[in-house]
Amino acid sequence: MFMVPVMKIVTRIVSLALMSALLTACDNPSAMTEEQVELVRPVKLAIAESNAAEMKRVFPATIEASKHSALAFRVSGQLRELPVKAGAEVKEGDVLAQLDQADFKNTLADRQARYDLAKIQFAQIESLIKKKYASQTKLDEARANLKAAAAALAVAKDNVSYTQLIAPFDGVIGRVDIENFQSVQAQTPIIELQDTHEIDIKFSVPEGLLTQLKPDLDAKSVCANVTFESQSDASFTACYKKHDSVPDSVTRTYRVVFSMDRPLAFTVLPGMSVNIELDLTDVLQGQPSDHAVSVPLAAVFEQASQTYVWRVNAQMQAEQVAVKTVRIIDEQMLVSGLSPGDQVIAAGVAYIQSGQKVRAIKKERGL
Repeated sequence: MFMVPVMKIVTRIVSLALMSALLTACDNPSAMTEEQVELVRPVKLAIAESNAAEMKRVFPATIEASKHSALAFRVSGQLRELPVKAGAEVKEGDVLAQLDQADFKNTLADRQARYDLAKIQFAQIESLIKKKYASQTKLDEARANLKAAAAALAVAKDNVSYTQLIAPFDGVIGRVDIENFQSVQAQTPIIELQDTHEIDIKFSVPEGLLTQLKPDLDAKSVCANVTFESQSDASFTACYKKHDSVPDSVTRTYRVVFSMDRPLAFTVLPGMSVNIELDLTDVLQGQPSDHAVSVPLAAVFEQASQTYVWRVNAQMQAEQVAVKTVRIIDEQMLVSGLSPGDQVIAAGVAYIQSGQKVRAIKKERGL
């Protein structure tokens, strides 16, 4: 009958002991130190890359004929001969198309007869005036008629020659926009002739690059390597020719043109795709330091008129490092003050503090 009171006393003693232990732990923060988790900020990291690698750029480009001409007849008529087709190679002086000459030859014969008559009449009046049987006025009229007849004859001869469309240079027929026996209006282009002895390499560059081009660029002053998609194991040299000063209305990029001799080992036609590798140090103003590296534009920030980046050290702590900007290339910036391989914080730099622990953001699979 003494068991119940004894159990109650034991229970109370154990409860008091546990409460005392908990209160002691709460009054001693050092007891929780090992269980506390230090705050580590997830960040996007980027690697500072060597300047030499960044200055080498590859642009997709397109082949175009260096010289091309849209050919048209200078007179109207009906087409009678069309011996060429697209893709055909022609020589300077070849007949590419010809109109029906019947009406033009008839006109030529008429103008020839009128000229012959005017010439005879002038000779007759010139003879009579020597004998004082004709006036000076008659002689002047005959001379004017002869000159007019000669001019009309010359036009008729030219028009006969204009019934033939002649190749003005060696090249390849790029396009034929008419069928034989159709009627043709004067000055309407019907054939495109392309000179493929020299070809143009045309590609587009963003505004940020074009504004940094050297002002003294001239033809052949800068060269680059060109590779054809169908001949990727061979490269060719193309040199600067010109660039546009007005951007494309849609892409807001600028067209740059390099030129090269047409390769003879394989067929090259306008419209083919190529890649052109260009060393930007050859075309951009200023020479970047050999120690400059490339970092994302978003990694650079200003503070008190000084430019900085957050570099991450081996302990994954953020260090504020002063850098000097050299040049902007697209979304990258060349800076000095870092070494190739340095890790920098590439986003959210306004929220980082010196010495702060960080960790690299890793994408989950499928993201």
